[in-house]
Amino acid sequence: LLVAKTRPAMVHLSKQFSERRIKKTYVAVINGIPSEPVETSISTEDALKIGVSVNEGEKDCKWQIIDHPLDEKSAVTVWKPLDYVKSLKAKDGILTLVEMKPKTGRYHQLRRHMSWVKDCPIIGDKAYDGGGDAMSLRGRGLFLCSNSVTLEHPYFNTLEGRAEWDVLPENEKWAGGTLALSKDGTTIEVHASIDLPNKFQSFLKKERERSSLDLPFDQD
Repeated sequence: LLVAKTRPAMVHLSKQFSERRIKKTYVAVINGIPSEPVETSISTEDALKIGVSVNEGEKDCKWQIIDHPLDEKSAVTVWKPLDYVKSLKAKDGILTLVEMKPKTGRYHQLRRHMSWVKDCPIIGDKAYDGGGDAMSLRGRGLFLCSNSVTLEHPYFNTLEGRAEWDVLPENEKWAGGTLALSKDGTTIEVHASIDLPNKFQSFLKKERERSSLDLPFDQD
């Protein structure tokens, strides 16, 4: 949740959203093992060129790209698997923890891309999980979290604000690691992130333990 404290900041942030300059990262638990075709595999360098926020230091990291229109508009999602967890209730017996970075912001883009393109709906997604066996994985809410965002500072990138920032003491300039300069050094960026909700790890732990003990579905 982004909250502007001043009207100029609100205008600046709104413009960043409309021009798709704000880079967002999401983590989700999906039902099944998503395919990773060679033809849709991209490198960290490719992902950076697309304009999503990835760690430049992960040179050998392979990402997947979904370029699938939604509502007759371009829709692009970059994603990669983070972990695989055995589950008695999941499709093919596996839940996958994935990281997703949308380049575009279509209605329910991540939810529809995972369900319709990868055939691995997000856990708890009543609209797109297809019902049937997936209903046994409902009841804990939607396992989709926006846990990181990168945006341009709405004040420090103005002439007045940049002049103020340039003379700040080093121990204040970076705001405890929240602020950083863009790669070309021209823009002051805000990098904000949060931990995943506790329910993510508790759910995956429970499913892993249930699978190892081969417990019936109704034992929670």
